Amino acid sequence: MKKIGVIIFSALAMLACKNETTKGSETINNTSNIGSDSTSVELTICDCLDSLPNNKEWCELNFPNPATIQEQFVCTGDSSLLDTIPTEVKDSIRSDYENDLSLEIKEIEEEKVDPISEECKQFLEEYAEAIKDFKYLTDKVEKNPDDIGLKIGYASQSEEMNSWGSKPQMFQCSQSESFKTQVEILNVKKDKLIEN
Repeated sequence: MKKIGVIIFSALAMLACKNETTKGSETINNTSNIGSDSTSVELTICDCLDSLPNNKEWCELNFPNPATIQEQFVCTGDSSLLDTIPTEVKDSIRSDYENDLSLEIKEIEEEKVDPISEECKQFLEEYAEAIKDFKYLTDKVEKNPDDIGLKIGYASQSEEMNSWGSKPQMFQCSQSESFKTQVEILNVKKDKLIEN
C-alpha cells in the first residue's frame, strides 16, 4: 500500500512539472523504474528538486549538478527566485518582453521598488488596446487604400492615438518611474507594429 502511495505521489509531482521547459537550457527527460515493480515513470529535473528516497539515486545519476535558479523557477513558479536570477537572465527576460508585440502588460523589475497603482495599470491596458485598434485600422487601410471611409477613420484614429500623451492620467501616473518605463515600452512596440 505504501508503494502505491509513493507511485501516485511521484506521478502527481511529475504531472506538475511535465510540460515545463526552460528557455535557453534543455530539460532532460529520462525514464527510470521506480520501486520493485516494473512501472515505468518519466522523471525530470523538477522531480529532483525535492527528490524522494526511491528516486534520489536516479536524480544524482542523471542530474549531478544542482538545478539552476532558472530551472527552479520554471519548476516551482516561485517568483521570489527571480530576485536571485543573474542580471544577464533578467536582461533576457526584459528583452523578450520588450520584443513581444502582443501588447500584453507584464510586471517589470522596476515595479518591485516602485509599484504602479491599479488606476495607472488600467490606463496602460487601455493604451495597449488603443494601439491594437490603431494597428487593426492601419492594416485595413493598407489592404483597401482606395476606401475613403477608412482614410477618414484613420485620420481621426491617428489624432486620438497622438492625444494619449496629453491625457490627464498620463500626467498623474508619470510620477512613477515604473509607469514611464512601461509607456516607453508600449511606444516602442507601437512604432514596431505600425512599421510592419
